[in-house]
Amino acid sequence: MGRTTSRFTAVLLLATGGLPALASLEIGDKAPPLTIAEWVKGEPVDLQRDAGEKIHVVEFWATWCPPCKASVPRLTQYQQDFKDRLTIIGVTAPDDRGNTPSAVRRFVKKQGSNMDYTVAIDKDMATTNAYMSASGNTAIPHAFVVGRNGRVLWQGSPLDPSLPDVLAQVVGGTYDINQAKVQAEVERRFQALDFPAQTGRWSVVWDGLIGILKLDPANVAAMDLLMQVHLNQTRDAQAFRAWAGAHIATNRGNALAMQRLAATLSTNGDLTTRIPDLTLEAARAAYEASQGRDAVSIAVYARALYQIGDLDRAIALQQEALTVADEAERKVIQEILDFFLLCKQLRDASD
Repeated sequence: MGRTTSRFTAVLLLATGGLPALASLEIGDKAPPLTIAEWVKGEPVDLQRDAGEKIHVVEFWATWCPPCKASVPRLTQYQQDFKDRLTIIGVTAPDDRGNTPSAVRRFVKKQGSNMDYTVAIDKDMATTNAYMSASGNTAIPHAFVVGRNGRVLWQGSPLDPSLPDVLAQVVGGTYDINQAKVQAEVERRFQALDFPAQTGRWSVVWDGLIGILKLDPANVAAMDLLMQVHLNQTRDAQAFRAWAGAHIATNRGNALAMQRLAATLSTNGDLTTRIPDLTLEAARAAYEASQGRDAVSIAVYARALYQIGDLDRAIALQQEALTVADEAERKVIQEILDFFLLCKQLRDASD
């Protein structure tokens, strides 16, 4: 496997969280019923009956699984945070690794209030197959958020740091199911690119990444991979320039997409393939679309100006970025500003 393919696969795994099989249970589909042999803790749950009343999280786990154990206090916290607006059901299936019904009962009893949500034992793998197998997932813990419409709205690890925000949005009625479907389709497309990358079919990979960026214009993994394919495989400067120009024209009003494109273009280590005019155009579009309120977009514009030699304007913009930066952004923005000021000092001294 070549270096480009290795890095491609590494970024791909980060983008998708792994490479599960193609799924038949997808975001927006009706949640399958729970087929349960034993309710170990809490009252029985009927998703079809109760879906209209509250949100549900159906989580799959086992007693022998360390990440599952790590997720227990988090799930308990989510149950406590959302109280009767949410029901979390931890579903586990007996297996030959010691996850027997008696082991489950002992585990739950030992956990006590640390595992303060509903726990159930699957019947004949029916629930596991309906959710995990049907969605193409094999790794646990894995959770499915079911909305009041009885449909799957989100799936992923209960350790995913985005889950609290997802639950808050679903409970509050602000969750964007259409965006969730887009992200699910993006992940599916990333998965489909793994084999072409492994076999060196770079034209297929190129077209696939451009397709992903049409769906999700700010997808930083797809941008990074497209740059890698361009630099290490195709070396087709005209095609890359044409794509970047079209991406700017289509997404000029999308501050995040323009910010990420400008950042990708301006940090390209191969100076022979830099396209400073389009870098500057994307950076200016990010600045204008954010209306000067996003520190990162302002700083990206400052960097693009610095790279074409407009140091004074770069300093002014970096100072502007500092005024709107949050605590996490301020240190890096100040360091870059100090560097720009040093460059100005040296320039003025040499005049």
